[in-house]
Amino acid sequence: MLMLLLTCVSGIALLTFVFLISLFYMNIRDDIYGFGSEGNGGVFELLSRFAGNPKTWTVKRVSSLYIACVCLLFVFLFVPMGTLPRFVSTQIDIFMIFALLLAAQSFYLRGIKVFSKEIYDSLDYNETNLLFKFTVALLVIGGTFSWYILNRGVPGGLFSIDSYAAISLWGITGWYGRCGLASFALLLVVTSPCKDKFVSYDEEDIPLPRIFDALRSSICPANIAAIFIPHKVGIMFRFTGAAMFSVDFFIFWLEVFILQIFVVPAFKKIYTNLRARLPYKFKLVIVIFLGVAGTALMMCDLYLS
Repeated sequence: MLMLLLTCVSGIALLTFVFLISLFYMNIRDDIYGFGSEGNGGVFELLSRFAGNPKTWTVKRVSSLYIACVCLLFVFLFVPMGTLPRFVSTQIDIFMIFALLLAAQSFYLRGIKVFSKEIYDSLDYNETNLLFKFTVALLVIGGTFSWYILNRGVPGGLFSIDSYAAISLWGITGWYGRCGLASFALLLVVTSPCKDKFVSYDEEDIPLPRIFDALRSSICPANIAAIFIPHKVGIMFRFTGAAMFSVDFFIFWLEVFILQIFVVPAFKKIYTNLRARLPYKFKLVIVIFLGVAGTALMMCDLYLS
């Protein structure tokens, strides 16, 4: 019973940390790129509205939006952070993340429709499919990596992100494989479920959609950092125990910050400009090419190297 209680407290602490740091990262991103409406206020103002301060709360709550945010938060329980293993250990992590992301998208759209018809009507096709495209990309990558590590004899669960983070795939692949890894990393970046344009609402700051956007924006950088930039900085400096885990945990979220604030927006802007030049029926060509190229190159590395 005591272990169960400690596990629950640890899980709540982790999710609270992810919740807060995602809001801070979003606030920094909004300040740099000018996203959001004028006078949105900072993180504490947003939290005040979320908590229901009667002096600031002016918009209604919708249970579907709460559930959508919780689903996104739960995704982080399956993401290894530095040398820390994933909080929830299963043999089907990829499918659990897949289900949580689809549930989050479904509840978000349902909640937004009830929350504000104006906002719902303003959502374009790309916005309503942001999480779905990223989820499919993650599933393709997870399936390819699972087949690769199965045939390479890499220990660990076939559908567990921990298996890719424990042993860097960059170190066990040849040139074909490394090009495939680069293609897959770009695939996650261009399908990253974060907004890439100015969004303004003609009403006071609304916490739940912004909180959902903050969590959604951290999903992709966290997965890229875990899968494609696994590190053991603590071990490199011969730290042990809590010091090792703390250093690597800090480095992990520093990587997420750099990816979320600088790398992902830069590459998404390039991708958006390229896609704008393509005819409508070829809008997905770049995404499909990166997915096919990544899979083909990983298979070439497996069977031709």
